[in-house]
Amino acid sequence: MTRNDQTGVLTPVQGSPYAAATFQTLDAQGRFLFGLGTNGIHMYQVDATTGAFAEVPHSPFASSNTNQPAFIAVEPTGQYLAVVNRQGTNPGESSIDTFKIDAANLALVPVSGSLLELDSTVIGAGADLKNRHFYLFLGPNFLSPNLQLHSNSELNDYAIDPPTGLLSGSTSQPGNVGRCFAMDPQGRFLVIGQGQNQGQVGIVPIAAVSGVLGAPAITILATSVFPIEISTEVTGKFLYLTDSNTASPPVHIYAIDPQTLALAETASSPLPGFTSVPAFMGDPTGPFMYSLSGTAIQANMTDPQTGYFVPVPGTSISAPGVDGSFVFSIPPGQQNLVGPVATLTPTSLSLGSVTVGSPSPAQTVILTSTGDQALSLSLISITGANASDFSESDTCQAPSILQPSKSCAISVIFTPSATGQRLATLAVTDNAPGSPQPVQLDGTGVAPPPPQPAVTLVPGSISFPTTTQGTTSGPVTVTVTSSGTAMLHISSVVIGGNNPGDFTMTNGCAATAYAVNAACTITVTFAPLAVGLRTAMITITDDAPDSPQSVQLSGTGSAPPSTKPAVTLTPSSVSFPTITEGTTSGPQTVTVTSSGAATLHISSVVLGGTNSSDFNMTNGCTATAYAVNATCSISVTFAPLATGPRAATVTLTDDAPDSPQVINIGGSANPAITIGAAPGGSTSVTITAGQTAQFNLELTPGAGYTGGVSLSCSGAPLAATCQLPSPVQVSNGNPVPFTVMVTTSGGAVVFPVPNAPPPGPFVYIRYLSLVALGMLLLILVARKSNFPSLQPAAGFAVRRNMAVIALLTLLWVAGCGGGSAALAPVPPHVVTPSGTSTITVTPSATSSSGKSLQLQPIQLVK
Repeated sequence: MTRNDQTGVLTPVQGSPYAAATFQTLDAQGRFLFGLGTNGIHMYQVDATTGAFAEVPHSPFASSNTNQPAFIAVEPTGQYLAVVNRQGTNPGESSIDTFKIDAANLALVPVSGSLLELDSTVIGAGADLKNRHFYLFLGPNFLSPNLQLHSNSELNDYAIDPPTGLLSGSTSQPGNVGRCFAMDPQGRFLVIGQGQNQGQVGIVPIAAVSGVLGAPAITILATSVFPIEISTEVTGKFLYLTDSNTASPPVHIYAIDPQTLALAETASSPLPGFTSVPAFMGDPTGPFMYSLSGTAIQANMTDPQTGYFVPVPGTSISAPGVDGSFVFSIPPGQQNLVGPVATLTPTSLSLGSVTVGSPSPAQTVILTSTGDQALSLSLISITGANASDFSESDTCQAPSILQPSKSCAISVIFTPSATGQRLATLAVTDNAPGSPQPVQLDGTGVAPPPPQPAVTLVPGSISFPTTTQGTTSGPVTVTVTSSGTAMLHISSVVIGGNNPGDFTMTNGCAATAYAVNAACTITVTFAPLAVGLRTAMITITDDAPDSPQSVQLSGTGSAPPSTKPAVTLTPSSVSFPTITEGTTSGPQTVTVTSSGAATLHISSVVLGGTNSSDFNMTNGCTATAYAVNATCSISVTFAPLATGPRAATVTLTDDAPDSPQVINIGGSANPAITIGAAPGGSTSVTITAGQTAQFNLELTPGAGYTGGVSLSCSGAPLAATCQLPSPVQVSNGNPVPFTVMVTTSGGAVVFPVPNAPPPGPFVYIRYLSLVALGMLLLILVARKSNFPSLQPAAGFAVRRNMAVIALLTLLWVAGCGGGSAALAPVPPHVVTPSGTSTITVTPSATSSSGKSLQLQPIQLVK
């Protein structure tokens, strides 16, 4: 961009904007821009004709020491640059190394042996405008084993040697605990903030001839009040500072004494509209401070009386891609001037169109001593055709001496005495060539507008406090002032809007005409007809250009107080922390307050809900009546019988309108007992029939649970038995081992046949009888002729019947008789079948109050 030195207007050059880039420093010869990278230095070549720039090949560049670069300084011949690294060789330190600017090959080449290690961290850096010196302000190093560096403050002044690129310089210790740093935009001084027990601000002058730092002028702040941020502006008259005295510190404005450099807070402090020091970029050769808001750049000037920033009309431009950083180039001819030289910026002022008899806003001219010898001021005056229409005030205090690089501000105000263009000249008489130096002044006087009425309403709106329905608020008065330049005629004052009936107006503006500056009043009260927000509007109709004017009215109506009982529960719900199943928590108390306007009658308090058995309630609300504001309490404990989330409710039934009230109760429980394999044990065993499966297990009680645990077994396979220990005693999280034995049955066994007893004395006679009966049966069957008188069929039947009788007799004889013996049957042998069996071991235990707990079983696989 190019800048108009008189108006401050920035104009993008052709081809702008260019590709996004990050840069900080301009080469002293104007050939290159240098920018900071993460761990390297970007180098851009600048077109001297158009200002266009492009990053050179192989950029960025770095040395082995480049680590988080924070500042770049150049020297006047354009041969070398120095890079300040935020991180040095050791923790908490920083460093500097230099590079040769290889203009022919478009590269940066590290200078061997140039590394300079700094014993602390750089918190601020700057350079004089002629690039002869650069300055570093170091803060404390809390990582150093040297405890003195924990409250460190160092101000270093360095120069780059043009023949070698090596550094030389000096170090001073102006105080302790360095905190912040700022650089005067026009290179006249730098500012340091520091302090350990008491805040200090130091202004350090920069010698115009050599660029060497002078002795600091220290201003002491209050005890334990430390500077946080510091900035300055182009006139060199004001300093802006935030401190640690408040959580959201205001921006203090300090005036800088031009002779002693001491600070004094101004009557206009703090700076309005700012929560941190202004991040404006100061023009090093002019009176403008440039602010960035979004993508808009605005030129500002400093009000010489207040230190406030005044936007310059017509200077706002849109600059997409600008990130808030500016690099200014100093026009040739302003460097290395010999003798006293006076530079005025700008060289003309246009103070705009101003109503006759009214003052314009002040505009500022900066007078700078830009030579190498002191500038002697003898007179500052205004001459010309309309000199009386212009006035000036300044900080130059002529006659006075302005040392090299020092400046002062001249403020000009235009108060036209007639219409039309008005001209004059601001003349500065001094010992510099070309004295007196002129600044052309012009402005235009504008006739005042014709007289016309106007209305001022105080207040412009009314918001009534919350008012109970059925009552009326206090009155509020609106003052109506005839504030124009002609008589005001009011034709009507009416009330309307959404709820005009809620507001009552007394109109004291009933006259038809009011002289200039005369006033009348309108009084309004609020009497809400309903609950909630109520609004209305007073409309004033008159002959002012902006008629009608209105006054917005608003208020909130509240319900009348209740005459019924009410209940307040504190807290309204109860949540217990997680405890172990089977234990009991400490009590939690709900306070029940009779918070209504009548006596409260409680009829019942009942514990219920999904898991009511897991909670115990002590009801302290047993009285039948509770006076207004009386209280009682309900105490609840948590004694879970199962794991996981548990919930219940306490329900109060009473004569309040919202009865019943419900108190939600919740808690969560961890298991009282956990069964698992003991260390080295298992829940799965493989055996053969006839063997015993042994499971080594352990019981682990939850935190706080102590008691006896009984065990039962189910699911044992056929012909197998399960053996468990008697009740196991557990205590507060300590694991207890135990063993489960499952015994099985093995292969088939031959059972012995028992010895038969000797036969009885008649056993042989019974046997002979059986033989004789058998033979008789055979004869009867074989000979049918023994019954000749019978028919053949009948004879056969007789023989058959006799045979049956004989057979039955034979069987009876065989089964009876004293002394006989029979063998008992042999029982079958049962074997545990092969295959997988799941055996369930179920624990059982009780809570501290004797209630059964819901415990999880464990399954064993055989």
